[in-house]
Amino acid sequence: MRNPIISLIAFILVINTCLCSTASGQKEFGFKMPPKMKRIEIPFEQHNNLIVIPITINRFLTLKFILDTGVENAILTEKLYADILDLNYIREITIDGPGLIDSVEALIANQVTFGLPGGIIGQNMNVLVLKEDYLQLSENIGENVYGIIGYDIFSRFVVEINYDNNILTLHDPERYKPVKRRVALPLEIRGSKPFMNATIMQGSETASLDIMVDTGASHAALIDYKYLNGISLPEKTIETRLGRGIAGDIPGYLGRIDHVRIDNFDFTEMLVSAPFDGAYNKVIKRGARVGTFGGELLNRFNVTFDYQNNIVYLTEGNRYSESFEYDMSGLSLNAVGPDLDTLKVVSVQKDGPAFESNIRTGDIIHSINGKSLRYHSLSDIYKILQSRDGRLIKVKIYRDGKKEMIKFRLKKII
Repeated sequence: MRNPIISLIAFILVINTCLCSTASGQKEFGFKMPPKMKRIEIPFEQHNNLIVIPITINRFLTLKFILDTGVENAILTEKLYADILDLNYIREITIDGPGLIDSVEALIANQVTFGLPGGIIGQNMNVLVLKEDYLQLSENIGENVYGIIGYDIFSRFVVEINYDNNILTLHDPERYKPVKRRVALPLEIRGSKPFMNATIMQGSETASLDIMVDTGASHAALIDYKYLNGISLPEKTIETRLGRGIAGDIPGYLGRIDHVRIDNFDFTEMLVSAPFDGAYNKVIKRGARVGTFGGELLNRFNVTFDYQNNIVYLTEGNRYSESFEYDMSGLSLNAVGPDLDTLKVVSVQKDGPAFESNIRTGDIIHSINGKSLRYHSLSDIYKILQSRDGRLIKVKIYRDGKKEMIKFRLKKII
């Protein structure tokens, strides 16, 4: 399942100064496993191919964070919570990121304590606090998500992600023993980010590339084709809003790669996002010039990251053989309202089924095929809109104070 709105939502952050946690004197910093514990299991939520976990800040406030291999430093997207916690700001910085705006402003807070379920504590950590909620994670995901965390966790533990059962297991690296049935692949850590090798084939063209593995991106693959030698953009593409970065919307092309091979794992007709030249710009996620593999591909496996030994372990998951599908309605939706229980149309693709049935930007949707956000997630709604070419869709909308029922059929456009 792929959400066209947030396909890039969490691969957005490039910090132009190092925020690495530092401790004064002999203070400990970073996450530590409780004494005598070999591993701890943490249930996670999966929304639009993103992993969402609870983080307790300063032993007081628990918020939901995205677990993202693509970010080096923890980020708090809602400054209100930083103010409630009375965090200690030490300086202000500028952040570059994909989108149509050059940069945004943020604050650095230090000596922050993080807590994970199971008694894992991270002490004396630095946190990046956005001065404004540029990402609008909650509205795009449909859940109250206010942060992103990555390298602070992956650098301290062997991280096992069971996408099938929504279980995150953090292992003590010194006592971790891999399961024999898993396929072990080389993983190169560049700075703070993981890269693996893959081969892509388009028509008669073939390219081998080192691509970043990004749990914080909901797309299957994103590639900046100008950095590839000997391979072209897919012949059939559509122009669309690929997602939202820290600096705004990211326009580009969407197409399908004929064939992708990762070791002995093979995929055909994988969706690929290709940003317009300049929209993704040079910073991507520092060092990931070619692009990223995201959650829509990763959740077809169960994945274990072992940064200490430069290995990623893969096993086929329940979704391994599923086809890659894109939205077939032409609708981009947000969850709005105090309880995020109202669907709002944020854009409608011209000439798409929804547009042709007279649904317009700004419409408030009560339900789609009888499902509303009062009882279902935004991910559930998108599953309907990506389900089957020709499926009948019934949309109940509010317009001018009246309810209307609009019908259309899904149409596969890519």
